[in-house]
Amino acid sequence: MRWLVVALVLAPSLAHARDWFVAPGGSGDGSAGAPFGSIQTAIGAAMPGDVIQVAAGTYMEALQTQRAGDAAATITIRGADGAIVTAAGRTITIRHPFHVIENVVFDGQYGDDDAVRIESPAESLILRDCEVRRATRDCIDMGAPANVLIEGCLIHHCLNAANGRTDAHGIVGGSVRDLTIRNTEIHTFSGDAMQFDPGRAAPGWDRVIVEGCKLWLAPLPAPENGFSAGAVPGENAIDTKVLATAPVAHLTVRDTIAYGFRAGLITNMAAFNLKERVVAELDGVTIYDSELALRLRAPADVTVKNAVIHDVLAAVRYEDNIVTPHIYSSTFGSGITNAFVEASSSATMIDGKNVLVLGALPPELSAMTGSLAVDATAFVDAAAHDYHLAAGSPAIDRGVEVPVTSDRDGNVRPHGAMHDVGAYEQCEPNCVAAPDAGSGGGNGDDEPGTPGGCCHAGEGEPPLPAFILVALFAIRRRRR
Repeated sequence: MRWLVVALVLAPSLAHARDWFVAPGGSGDGSAGAPFGSIQTAIGAAMPGDVIQVAAGTYMEALQTQRAGDAAATITIRGADGAIVTAAGRTITIRHPFHVIENVVFDGQYGDDDAVRIESPAESLILRDCEVRRATRDCIDMGAPANVLIEGCLIHHCLNAANGRTDAHGIVGGSVRDLTIRNTEIHTFSGDAMQFDPGRAAPGWDRVIVEGCKLWLAPLPAPENGFSAGAVPGENAIDTKVLATAPVAHLTVRDTIAYGFRAGLITNMAAFNLKERVVAELDGVTIYDSELALRLRAPADVTVKNAVIHDVLAAVRYEDNIVTPHIYSSTFGSGITNAFVEASSSATMIDGKNVLVLGALPPELSAMTGSLAVDATAFVDAAAHDYHLAAGSPAIDRGVEVPVTSDRDGNVRPHGAMHDVGAYEQCEPNCVAAPDAGSGGGNGDDEPGTPGGCCHAGEGEPPLPAFILVALFAIRRRRR
């Protein structure tokens, strides 16, 4: 672990060659005392290992990468607070590998293009602490790059009102591989917060991880790019499409909040619309204020655990005779009109175990599988959507054995003689953190504006970027 931490900190700068400086109005040679006036000029000068330091200010230009970085020597564009790149449409095209872009605002001015385009050769890209906004197409559009990290970003106002409503996604990917989207907020879009892969392109996408994110919609407070005030223009938080002849795609969603997917311009709005040839695991998600929390459509293979769902028309809508959705150790709280809705799925059997329901137990669940109906006194504060178990709750030690080793808070399961029912183990004051469990999805009372937890590196994480592996090797060699 010590080597990993050192590598993560030092890898991007291990082969740091020189800094180039950019400031509004600059006309010099790119030095600290005589900065360039254009970021694109600095990109043209930067070589592997160089860092482009961008001063605060507005840069009216559309950027394009010019050359590849290196696994141990990335090309970095680093903005000071208040560094804004703006153009009518595309603000940056990334078409070369091994780049790091940090702390820059990309504003597409609602021009008729994607605000940020990541082309297929742009592997091992890190987009960190950036804001992407005001796109009439997608805010971030990816081809088929591999090993991309989008972290700590804010992505919003991706809106296209053509034909009443046309898809403009927060993040869209083609045949992406090893993509991680972490601690990122996406809101106000007319498509999906994330969609993979609308073109169903060969060879198919795989190994996408979404963790610690917040994905939401709300009625527009004012007219925006062709939409009227009060409109909810979007569709889903995450939508999956997979080439029929490709191997199955794998999606993992952890500790992520989704809300506001209701009263929009389409029917059957869902937070998670999981369909086609995807194997999806959702762990520690929080879903509320939506029409459908989970829309599960054959032939998707879906496992949900440690979820908290409340204030939805349906917690789970299952369709097209989907085979055995797995719902484990989750809590269905207040304000759920229907726990389950069946659509053309008379042959489907729900594998629901240790599901805790505030109210009556639906027929899809059975007390024989550890599921339990309770009233509000079973929880710490159900009215505030804090679904931790109260002392003496009937859900304590009432579950069955399930393949769930930690709860939403990252505490080991089971704590007592048996698993507790629902999204939380009652373990105070002697809780034990599960190995590599992450920070959990919060206490279930997440409000708009409150980010979810983020996970620690551990088993199930995507492969480390190549430049980090090279840096780790180099550091170890130096210490010999």
